[in-house]
Amino acid sequence: MIKVGIRFKFVFFTSLLIATIGIASSWFFSTQTRNQLEEELKKRGYSLISQLAQDGEVKDSMSVAQKAFFDEPIKRLRNLDIEQELAYWRVLLVPHETLLEEKEEWVKTGIDKIPVRKNIQNITGFVFNIYTTDNGEAFYNFVVPIYEKHSIAEEEFAAHFFGTDEDYDQNEEELLGVIQIGLTPERINIKMQTILWTRSLPLGFIIVLVGIGVSYFIASGVVKPVKLLVKITDKVASGDLTQMVEINSKDEIGLLASQFNQMTKSLKQLIDEKEGVMDQLKNVNKELSLINSELVQKNEQLNDAQEQLVRTEKLAAVGTLASGVSHELRNPLSAIKNAVFLLKRRLSREMMPDIDEKAIQFLEIMDKEIDRCSKIINDLLGFTRVTKPTRLSSDINVVVSEAISRVEIPKYIKLSKNMQTNLPMIMIDANQIDQVLINLIENACQAITDNGELIISTKVSKSFIEIEVCDSGCGIPQKEIKKIFDPLFTTKPSGTGIGLAVCYGIIQKHNGIIDVKSQEGIGTKMIIKLPLGEKDTESV
Repeated sequence: MIKVGIRFKFVFFTSLLIATIGIASSWFFSTQTRNQLEEELKKRGYSLISQLAQDGEVKDSMSVAQKAFFDEPIKRLRNLDIEQELAYWRVLLVPHETLLEEKEEWVKTGIDKIPVRKNIQNITGFVFNIYTTDNGEAFYNFVVPIYEKHSIAEEEFAAHFFGTDEDYDQNEEELLGVIQIGLTPERINIKMQTILWTRSLPLGFIIVLVGIGVSYFIASGVVKPVKLLVKITDKVASGDLTQMVEINSKDEIGLLASQFNQMTKSLKQLIDEKEGVMDQLKNVNKELSLINSELVQKNEQLNDAQEQLVRTEKLAAVGTLASGVSHELRNPLSAIKNAVFLLKRRLSREMMPDIDEKAIQFLEIMDKEIDRCSKIINDLLGFTRVTKPTRLSSDINVVVSEAISRVEIPKYIKLSKNMQTNLPMIMIDANQIDQVLINLIENACQAITDNGELIISTKVSKSFIEIEVCDSGCGIPQKEIKKIFDPLFTTKPSGTGIGLAVCYGIIQKHNGIIDVKSQEGIGTKMIIKLPLGEKDTESV
């Protein structure tokens, strides 16, 4: 599709308008000129037929009805400067007898076809009409009556020709006949053609050329700033609000440019203000995010601290209770243990061959349960005796390896070690950490029932050394995960609920963290984090 520019449109439509105005002006001029020429032709016809009506020779010639007497009037007619206008003339006597007929050779229409009233007696005054033949020829037809002693006055012609209200009094004079002449607008047509070719068309052509030149000049003055405005508008629409239109005219284009510049400035100011507000909102949002993160972190720390405090209080309370109960129960259990031992010796088959077998079984059960109670008491005493760690620089990989060697791992469990090399030395109580690791490894082995896997790994993470004990066992229910470090809580049928509480206390005294991640049916991961950079034991 061809793109038509605004300049072409402006020049085209402006030229078309000017051409239309020029054509209309030429038409109006031609029409006015033609009307003026036709009016002059009518006046000449009136003047000519008035002369004939007043000519005494014409009247005398009609009274004697002699055609030859018209020679002199005919000569005078032909001497007039109307050789291209006088088409025909005719003299009719009363009642309707043709006395004389003449026409120019170029007139194609017969005079007899040009009507006159059949009863010429009814013609009482001047008659004028425009007669058009079948072939398109037009004639200005004039008819005037001639009386015997009196010719029609000039006032009567004026009355009939110009439409005045004055009536001519004929004084009842005898009507001799009528004179009819016809003028043709041929010369008018020739003049109009001359005017058309010599004036109207050149003038119209000049008007069109001038119009095109003027419109092109105006279009250049209008289109150039408009194109500039469009170019700047495109840049502004693309986001460049620094663009300004440099149009200094005081017309509508200049006003439009000024308003456009003002609009661009206002838009830029608005966008700058919006961007400023957005930046402020972003900063506030960042600050709020930081504050929220800090609050979440502080809340987590507070919850952890609260849980640690509660757990510590529980440990302290359980430790106090365990210390007292252990001392109170240890001596009676020792006495019962000795008594059972003595009974077993006295009731042996060597001493009493007839002893009931069930009695011996009962004694064995009592002995096992006494051992179990003793173990619980020892665990409670161990729990209450957890002391401050004696820290020495240690290689954590060595500590982990020694702990693994002290645990009897079933053959159906696949052991995998993934320990990072070149770990930094760490200040720990190796014996206490060894106790923790043994406890965790034994719990992992107990959780694996058949063809499972145990993975033990070490690594550096930020400011900690991490130890992970991961098993593929039965896992811990989610509702019980938070309770596993509580004293006396256990998920094992034969457990005391002391082991993990002791582990928690040891790691806490090392300023470390012990955590658990577990999923039922998949396994459990115990995570120990020991801080780097701890000094000697005096610093704790």
